[in-house]
Amino acid sequence: MEIIDMNRIRAALPKGARVTIKKKMSGALYIDCQVFPSIESEMFELCKQWQREILKDLIYEFYTEETGSHWKVFLKRGPFEFHNVEPYESPAGTLIKNGKLQIA
Repeated sequence: MEIIDMNRIRAALPKGARVTIKKKMSGALYIDCQVFPSIESEMFELCKQWQREILKDLIYEFYTEETGSHWKVFLKRGPFEFHNVEPYESPAGTLIKNGKLQIA
């Protein structure tokens, strides 16, 4: 099981960023990142680089919105255990126990 520390993901983003774990109907798992206000392209590329360093080979692909303030990090197939998860960060219908979320 791969472990992802949400504190590290949040720390790699500018102040005021919102990070949530989401799951598509197809079962694809992704980390949704939103930054307000939108960031400059250099900072955006730096954020993606930091996320690549944290998640390493767990990333399937990055999907970016045109605005530069919203992107999705699609993950390869799990199972995953997310640590330091806040209730608002988890997909609907999942159970967080002691700050940990397991998704198969």
